[in-house]
Amino acid sequence: MTKGISIIIPVLNEAAQLPQLISQLNQFSSIPHEVLFVDGGSSDDSVSVLKHLQQQVVHSTMGRAHQMNTGAAKARFPWLYFLHADSHLPANASQLLWEATTDQQQAACFQLAFSFSHWLLRLSAKATKANHLLCRGGDQSLLIHNDFFKQLGGFDPQYKVCEDIALIRKIYQKGRFEVLNATLVTSARRFTENGVLQLLFHFGVLHLLHYWGAAPQQLHRYYCKFVK
Repeated sequence: MTKGISIIIPVLNEAAQLPQLISQLNQFSSIPHEVLFVDGGSSDDSVSVLKHLQQQVVHSTMGRAHQMNTGAAKARFPWLYFLHADSHLPANASQLLWEATTDQQQAACFQLAFSFSHWLLRLSAKATKANHLLCRGGDQSLLIHNDFFKQLGGFDPQYKVCEDIALIRKIYQKGRFEVLNATLVTSARRFTENGVLQLLFHFGVLHLLHYWGAAPQQLHRYYCKFVK
């Protein structure tokens, strides 16, 4: 298989975010790559926006784990890069990711910042520099070789939330992890909707519950009860 990166982006009602994200992905033109937008049944204009912008759309069962697994199954390059639709990539993302495609047993992500300025969010973002499971999350994106991804069983669709943390935990157990020296900016919309302190607290509880071995259903119940 020719070396390259398959960028896999799960989509559910993200029409407003997509044009800006697609323009950012132009930086990958210097390396072999493809972009797969995996729609989980959007009820807004996401699919029509993607088709208008001549993007490759894959359809999937709703649920981020299902969507990302579907994208991985369609990928034609050996390296997979999972990215959320509300992300803003660093300017040198393609170069850093390409340089990281050397060790097939090592996954990588970016450090994180939030689109909303708040001291608690800045503090939380600083923690993503640390190379530890409790400082990881899907918002930081994930680069992983497809063979290693398959070896770990991909994303577990039992997890309606924390599916990314469940996979990353396996990476730490069976491989290696690199935190790249650049920052990805993620949308803070859930924090503005739920309250910064409240949401950081609930996300912290979810991380700890998962770390202590809580079942996927227990995590989902907690999320549905406390997070909008």
